Amino acid sequence: MSDRSLRPLTLFDATLLVVGGIVGVGIFFTPQSVARLLPDPVPFFAVWVAGGVLAAAGALTFAELAASFPHAGGWYVYLREAFGRLPAFLFAWIVLLVVSTGASAVIADFCAQQIEALVWPEGVSHGLHLLLGAALIAGITAVALAGVKSGAVLQDACTLLKLGALLAFIGGAFLPYEPGPRAPPPAPTGAWGARDLAAAMLPVLFAYGGWHIVTYLGHVIRDPQKNLPRAMLLGTAIAVAVYLLVNASFVRVLGMDGLAHEQAFAGVMARRALGSTGGTLLIAAMAVSSLGVCTVILLGSPWVYVAMARDGLFFRSIGAVAARTGAPANALLLQGAVALAYFFWGRAAMLTDAVVFAEWLFHTQCGLALLLLRRRRPELPRPFTSPLYPLAPLLYSGMAAAIVVSTVTRAEDWEKTRVGLGVLGAGFVAYALWRRATASRGPSAAD
Repeated sequence: MSDRSLRPLTLFDATLLVVGGIVGVGIFFTPQSVARLLPDPVPFFAVWVAGGVLAAAGALTFAELAASFPHAGGWYVYLREAFGRLPAFLFAWIVLLVVSTGASAVIADFCAQQIEALVWPEGVSHGLHLLLGAALIAGITAVALAGVKSGAVLQDACTLLKLGALLAFIGGAFLPYEPGPRAPPPAPTGAWGARDLAAAMLPVLFAYGGWHIVTYLGHVIRDPQKNLPRAMLLGTAIAVAVYLLVNASFVRVLGMDGLAHEQAFAGVMARRALGSTGGTLLIAAMAVSSLGVCTVILLGSPWVYVAMARDGLFFRSIGAVAARTGAPANALLLQGAVALAYFFWGRAAMLTDAVVFAEWLFHTQCGLALLLLRRRRPELPRPFTSPLYPLAPLLYSGMAAAIVVSTVTRAEDWEKTRVGLGVLGAGFVAYALWRRATASRGPSAAD
């Protein structure tokens, strides 16, 4: 079988997976919360640049690990190789139980809302909304079942349409347009400090997340030792450039005060820059953007469950891959079922918020994994090495650890943190029970 059929994803596909994983709908909401904390342009743009630097540090860290281990499951594999099976299992546990499935449910709900606003501006019934959101999850899963290339084609189209819409907003903002009412820019007051900078960095860093999902698909990317690092670095650079340009567009059209306080600021900017069609284009862009992010998640995440199953830490049938399509059919169906359950439940956002600290704990471990593997396994093939090592993994791990500490020490987040600790605790119990069962019953216990 040719490399083209075994590894159908090109550098172009992989790069767009990175861009599609990072550039989501957050860019239409996050800038306002940052502008309220930092109402002066210099610190406002500084945190977006700093977030891009930290995202690049994460991409460089993952790039070296991905080049050494271009295997199904990506991040799961790096944790297993550096720290053993328990941390890897706990990572896969929260991905399956909350992170990917819960996020897919939340994003599908948002996407359904945007489609409704485009097609049925007068509103639709709750039953039709549920049908539409469920159809999105089921449809993406069906496309992924047809093969990883089919899913990548859908995601490529979504990302290109999303980038096209964002470029239209950027172009409209910097071409001559008829300005609307706009308050004069406030004079720099210095009424912000280190606490505001730290608070503003959190949403910025969340907006830059998502470059790692492509590593789950490392085994189906052509020449992965070269193309995985290239895709992560190119994709992250594109995302940083897009974010800075979009934010510059918001500031040019609305001013810092308007960005901070204008209700539905993205819609106001779109209408001022592009006229009467701007609002419709914005809704369409958010629909396509959310569809693309949902596709990235549902397409890539099943390979984490496949890796876990092949390690004997989950049902062996989940590790099966369809001979004709190369798709992890059982893993896709399981993930789709859990995501649909969360969607109909309607409270998945609470769970995804609750495990934020746990997800960033694994980010911290991944940076440490690179440092550990460099020392313990000097013989490991390293087709790509992080420049200025160990700067990137140290920056990345330090940033991730700071997010963990910030999240678990905020009193207002303690209720959510307790839920997240409960999910992790359940993972410890599940791992112990599974290991005991497989030890006492033999290999068949994993079937």
